[in-house]
Amino acid sequence: MNRKKAFLDVAVSLCPYCGAPYVDASWYIIALGSDVDCGSCGRTWNPKSYTSDRILVAFELDESGTVVSVKKERQIADCVI
Repeated sequence: MNRKKAFLDVAVSLCPYCGAPYVDASWYIIALGSDVDCGSCGRTWNPKSYTSDRILVAFELDESGTVVSVKKERQIADCVI
């Protein structure tokens, strides 16, 4: 069985008000610099300034394109974005 992979570069940020983790596609944080509302405390903040980690996530797909598994492929060294 030949599995295919798809990848997503994600950034992890921590809410500066309550410390709740927030994960989103790196392009959203880098290119758009959008503010987000924290799901825990409800305050608005910009995750670009509070990025704590950046990784490449690998999605293993079956022959029909359905996700079979997800894993951390590798750390992206430069998490300051």
